[in-house]
Amino acid sequence: MSRRPGRGRPLAGRAGRPGRSPKVQAIGRRRARRLWWIIASGAGVVAAASVVIAATAGGRGTAAGGTSAAGGAAPAVGSAAPGGSFTTASGRTGTIASLRGHKTLLWFVATWCPGCQAGTHAMAGQAARLRAAGVRVVEVEDYADLGQPGLAMAAFGRQFAGAAYHGPGWTFGTASQALTSAYNPQGYLDVYFLLGSSGRVAYINSAPASTMSQLLARAGGLT
Repeated sequence: MSRRPGRGRPLAGRAGRPGRSPKVQAIGRRRARRLWWIIASGAGVVAAASVVIAATAGGRGTAAGGTSAAGGAAPAVGSAAPGGSFTTASGRTGTIASLRGHKTLLWFVATWCPGCQAGTHAMAGQAARLRAAGVRVVEVEDYADLGQPGLAMAAFGRQFAGAAYHGPGWTFGTASQALTSAYNPQGYLDVYFLLGSSGRVAYINSAPASTMSQLLARAGGLT
């Protein structure tokens, strides 16, 4: 079984897939709750961003602690977007290569994560502004929902995006294990990557429910 870089444990699956022991699952749930508390607390946006983003001069950022024991690392601003595949909610296979030539917000969520749910609801209110900036949204569930039970991605999208779920320019899907490991090797919650039409990473942040103004500003200047 493939192992997530830097974890030393396999990515757990839903029912029907090999899972982790109850003890390991309990540890995972406690870790997830701690991460969400950081994001949801009063200083959470700054704290979460400091965990996920290491800002550098000039406004660039990379995923903090992204290097794994296996040698993998989350992509950095300015780097070529790693390849990989995802399955859309309608059952089609999508690839990162197919996004080249389009400005894209690639967003990794867990469907059980309250911040991801709030972010999807917030995104529904701003989807038209992103479309006006020429930015497509590709919102994908981390592989196996990071090992925790949650809604299927289609149900998640319908519930939290509402009518915008069927709108143009917003694709919901599920990331492959390889895609999740390439972009989110540390299993952070609610992380997004703004990709330019050239296929390079232009901006990285987390929790769009709280960072929407920064996201829209970056999207407006994206080429």
